[in-house]
Amino acid sequence: MAPFLLTYELGVRWLAGPSGATLRTGADAWVRQGLATLGMTDQWLPPLALAVILLAWQALDPRSWRFRPSCLLGMAVESAVLAVGLVGLSKLVDLGFARLGPPAALETGPSRSVLLGFLGAGVYEEALFRLLLIPVLLGVLRLLHTPAVLAQTLAVTGSALVFSIAHHAGAPGEAFTWFAFIFRWSAGVYFAWVFVARGFGVAVGTHAAYDILVGWIGWHL
Repeated sequence: MAPFLLTYELGVRWLAGPSGATLRTGADAWVRQGLATLGMTDQWLPPLALAVILLAWQALDPRSWRFRPSCLLGMAVESAVLAVGLVGLSKLVDLGFARLGPPAALETGPSRSVLLGFLGAGVYEEALFRLLLIPVLLGVLRLLHTPAVLAQTLAVTGSALVFSIAHHAGAPGEAFTWFAFIFRWSAGVYFAWVFVARGFGVAVGTHAAYDILVGWIGWHL
């Protein structure tokens, strides 16, 4: 996750200047807009806050901080394989809902700004909708004495629903199509499964790899 975050933040500042507002993507832009309404406009606040959250999470984890460099290669391969699986899921959704609307199109083209946007989406959307939202929803449901399995199911599907709706909300949101809505909901559940089963780093890698495969390279099954 750290290489993606650093590449995105430094790349945005290099291509678009200190604020980088024109290149901020998805959840990153939403978070910054929300913080700005509270008077918090420091451009390094979101990445620093995310880094602190992840360090605190690691500190609370009893497992060792040590890892073999080969683990990074393994995570990269795993993320790529899972991204291909999501491409297959998008094809199934496309076949099921083709009559309800055209497929959602990611911004495409081999430009540096598009690639940076996909890296940023992988980091910030996974942080917002999986790392933060799933535990919050799960905590609320458990406080309401919802059975554990049901609470986990509702937290995953609920976070995925918010993830899908967010892409159609507000002025920058894309036009609504059934394919885009249903696929993103399904993708949100998929990313949540990856997050729970394989961890935040692989979820970020899978999200970014999918966007790059489909939106930057233009690869489809």
